Order: sequence, then C-alpha cells, then structure tokens
Amino acid sequence: MKTAVAYYSLGGTTRSYARAEAKARNADLIELTPKTPYNRFTAFVRGCPEAVKQKAVALDGMPLFVGYDRVVLMAPVWAGYPAPPFNSAVELLPPGTEVEVILVSGSGNSEKSKAKVRLQIKKRGCTILAQRDIRASR
Repeated sequence: MKTAVAYYSLGGTTRSYARAEAKARNADLIELTPKTPYNRFTAFVRGCPEAVKQKAVALDGMPLFVGYDRVVLMAPVWAGYPAPPFNSAVELLPPGTEVEVILVSGSGNSEKSKAKVRLQIKKRGCTILAQRDIRASR
C-alpha cells in the first residue's frame, strides 16, 4: 500500500508533525504550498474566513495523489476549520482513496468542523479511515 502524507504549515509546527508521521509510516511527504502565501496577518484576515467557508486556494505545483492508496492530510486549524490548502488537497483526491485527517492546533480540538470535513471528503468518493487532532505544544 502506497501512502502519502500531505500537509500545509504556516509556522512549521504542522510540518514537524507531518515529517514524523511520514517517517513512522515510511510514506512520501508532500508539502501543500499556496501560490499566494499566507503570513500571520493574512492567515487571520483572509485565511480564517476562507477556512470557515471551506474554500480552496490555488496551490503551487499542484500535488497529484494518483498512485497512492492512502493519503494522510494534515493542516493547522484556523477558526475551527482546516486551513484553506487542506481544502485544495481534498479537491485533488482521486475517488476511492483512503484518507486520514490529522489537524494540528493549540487547543487540540476541531470538533466544530469534524462533520463538514468528513462530508467534504466523502463527496470526493473517498473513504475516511480516521480523523484526529493533535494539540500542539508551544
């Protein structure tokens, strides 16, 4: 079974968790990079509203998930929802892919968005194997 860990990270916290996850699974690591990068200010004023609306953003070097049986999607939580590059990755998932979701936040709680994230992935024709939160230590 071929696995990819695809992640977006603004400050590096999610990146460190994604690297560890990929190493533990012997998986390929794919960074999701928005064409228009976020900084701490734009993440708040532009990114949070986009996250709540589950909007996708253009990615630089669009990752292809073809050939992967399982994709682990990782992202920080903004305003209770995964950061917008997560939504972009969901739109690129081939039907039939097994998906795990790991969200990273200071609270360790993405309960507010859990049902919507699951529905978003199911609409792609994918199977959700797990969805969990990581409480990031600062």
